[in-house]
Amino acid sequence: MAGPEPGRGAPRAAHAFAIYLLLSIATTWPLARGLARDVAWDLGDPLLNIWILTWDVEQIQRLLTGDLSRLRDFFDARIFHPAPLALAYSDHLVPQALQVLPVILLTGNPILGYNLLFLSTFVLSGLGMYLLVRELTGSAVAALVAGLLFAFAPYRLAQSSHVQVLSSQWMPFVFYGLARYVRSSGSRSLALAGAALALVAQALSSGYYLLYFTPFAIAFAVWELTRQRLWRGARVWIAIVGAGLCVAVLVVPFLLPYAAVRAQGLGTRSLTEVSRFSADVYSYATAFPEQRIWGSLVQAMPKPEGELFPGLVPLLLAAIGILGGFASPLFARSAEPAPRTSGIGPRWFTRLLAAAAIGHACAAALTLMLRRINVGLGPVALRMSNINQLLLRAAILLGLWLLVSPAARARLRAFMRDRGFFGLALVTAVWLSLGPSPQSLGRPVEIAAPYRILLESVPGYDGLRVPARLAMIVAFMLSVLGGYGAAVFTRTRTGRRALIALVAFFLLEATQVPFVVNGITPLRDFTTPEARIYRPARAPAVYHAMAREPGNTVVIELPLGQPDYDLRAMYYSAVHRRPLVNGYSGLFPPHYARLQTALADVPRYPQLALDALRASGATHAILHEGAYVGVEGGAITAVLRGAGAVELFRDGSDILFRLP
Repeated sequence: MAGPEPGRGAPRAAHAFAIYLLLSIATTWPLARGLARDVAWDLGDPLLNIWILTWDVEQIQRLLTGDLSRLRDFFDARIFHPAPLALAYSDHLVPQALQVLPVILLTGNPILGYNLLFLSTFVLSGLGMYLLVRELTGSAVAALVAGLLFAFAPYRLAQSSHVQVLSSQWMPFVFYGLARYVRSSGSRSLALAGAALALVAQALSSGYYLLYFTPFAIAFAVWELTRQRLWRGARVWIAIVGAGLCVAVLVVPFLLPYAAVRAQGLGTRSLTEVSRFSADVYSYATAFPEQRIWGSLVQAMPKPEGELFPGLVPLLLAAIGILGGFASPLFARSAEPAPRTSGIGPRWFTRLLAAAAIGHACAAALTLMLRRINVGLGPVALRMSNINQLLLRAAILLGLWLLVSPAARARLRAFMRDRGFFGLALVTAVWLSLGPSPQSLGRPVEIAAPYRILLESVPGYDGLRVPARLAMIVAFMLSVLGGYGAAVFTRTRTGRRALIALVAFFLLEATQVPFVVNGITPLRDFTTPEARIYRPARAPAVYHAMAREPGNTVVIELPLGQPDYDLRAMYYSAVHRRPLVNGYSGLFPPHYARLQTALADVPRYPQLALDALRASGATHAILHEGAYVGVEGGAITAVLRGAGAVELFRDGSDILFRLP
């Protein structure tokens, strides 16, 4: 279906943008009240991402001033000294850094830049989905609802500490550009270029989306070309392939450092680890505990990264959108009326085939949830456990039904031409999210595992730890289908009122107010640090003292190996800009575990600790005496002084030493 008439799109898009912005501020309140000082959600992984953004901005600034050596050293970040390519231990976040570059350069406040980036993921996700669904359905109201479903999908709340996972906002822009390219007669080159740039931004925003989303984007492009019968045009294919090559040229250079890290023997995930962070079948019936309505009610199978319940309203609207594709023209404009020609065989036979196909599909779904079904029917026992066989039988019966029923073929064609891609993509994304060893309630189920094929045959998949993050693509497809469902409600006044109520309920079930800021978990073996960080200009004085030391120094902070303190050491390294022995990321160099062990109990094993300090290459040490429980901090100070370390600066319990 064509998009809205020219001249009316821009104001409506602007209005949608304003609505998403206001709702983003409201649903994350009180974050907006402390944009320059508070950190969205917690002080764990967000500090890692703030440090990455700060490093990227520093390197980009130097490149803009003509220091082209930064191209060579871009990934040699100042952590885990002397390990090279430390930035490649996690997502590099270059597109996100470009987004916040002006903010950080003008204000010198990476906290403000991070929070604005965090909010932008909601706003842009909503706007992109609005444009896409408006193009698909022609309904601005349905598009507005679809944007809300994607911008505030419950999965986003569960991933609030992972801005790289939240950065899925370019997905709908990719699809929108591709849809505009094949559906419109004017500005086609501009639409394709926009889709390509959006795909570059999405691929570079997250390594997960590079491998998880790109195949769906390619499939959608092929689908649209086939649907519009453009697949025979050589010019179209030249343009599409050319755009793909441009995307590859821009993306591949960023992959080379990760390949080099892999060559060092780092980054490969074991099958056990990947399976642990895959979705369970019941993960989609498990809500994030912080969700207001469902957090304590929908807890079928809690597990790490397994809180994937998409919400009641998205499921309802998506179901209506799917069913509407098969229904009469009164219910779904795109559906074709059933032909009057009779089918092959009697009507009861076609109905029997339909019932059998649907029954086998339902049995497969039920077996997937229960792992096996044993039902005693008198002398007959019904046993089902092999889901693959049930699905195969359902497919065969469906094929026979379509063969003998022209009406079924007509309705299926209408559904597939209009919204079939999104239904198939939804099933595919859910299936892939189950990982290489699908499980139901923590136990294996007999069903094919396409993710295992990807894991074993496609480079890069064995470096991804969390297949459950395909849930963002699930949310994407649900939102599009939900837009089709919302379009049904827009056709009557009563329907529009019901839609308003559904949207209000969705915002209640998907968000949490007040939103968490500066979250921190109490520590057991160390003093819990203050539940806030400070912008570089107001950083603790010891870091400014470190900045006055010679430029060829290397600093280590104690304690080392405790994530909360390592993350703060990384964040405040933006003040002194010296190589840092400490570090925290998705990967760790081999030497770091040994160093952590050697420094675990300095007063008890002083010689081991001193040898480790010398081997680390550190010239200076920042000791946080107050981080240790009891008198251990003072005992470490005595060990360092006894070994010849010189105290250069003291601010309360923070001490800067020059090591011998």
